[in-house]
Amino acid sequence: MIDYLLKNEPDLIILTEFIYNESGKQIIEELESHGYQTRPSNIDGAYGSFIASRIEMKVEKVENRWSEVYLPEFDLYVLGAYFPAQVGKEKNNFWKKVLEYSEKNSEKNILITGDFNSCSKDDSENMTEYNPQDLKKLESLNYIDLWKISSFDEAHKYTWFYHDNTGFRIDYTFVSQELYSKIKDVSVIHDSNVRESKISDHLGMIVEWEFC
Repeated sequence: MIDYLLKNEPDLIILTEFIYNESGKQIIEELESHGYQTRPSNIDGAYGSFIASRIEMKVEKVENRWSEVYLPEFDLYVLGAYFPAQVGKEKNNFWKKVLEYSEKNSEKNILITGDFNSCSKDDSENMTEYNPQDLKKLESLNYIDLWKISSFDEAHKYTWFYHDNTGFRIDYTFVSQELYSKIKDVSVIHDSNVRESKISDHLGMIVEWEFC
């Protein structure tokens, strides 16, 4: 797992569906030994989000499923979020909080990423949809879905697969217009070994930016 995370020498690592168990603690220890600051959203054994950075980061807010940090060197705000899977009040309330945060901070350098457990019919192999109106609302706030500008093809358009191999795109990285102007490249990690070796059952994304 650590070799996979460090392969591209990232300055910033964001994970979701992260659990603070023995394996999670080992990931934290190894990343910290490589010079990363780390911050999980949950330390109670529940799944959540996780941020690690080689650049100085200040924790803005950390709570259930929510890791929010600020990187002063780049005036960059980062939110790692792990959305509830089940449709209902908890998920709707979480979406409401994310949208309020997004609207409030839309003029800043903002990156919002994670397992949204949401998709439109276009991003679902069986044409089901989950909270598509909220995804549209986020885009209406002038946030850009980086997957749409990445180098993917129709054969690799999904980020997660159900046990019957039905594909869905439920993982997203959105950036504000302000941050979008600083994006150099976006790529999606299409590596079947990651899934087969059970490193993750989701596809990852690499985002490169350049701050002048």
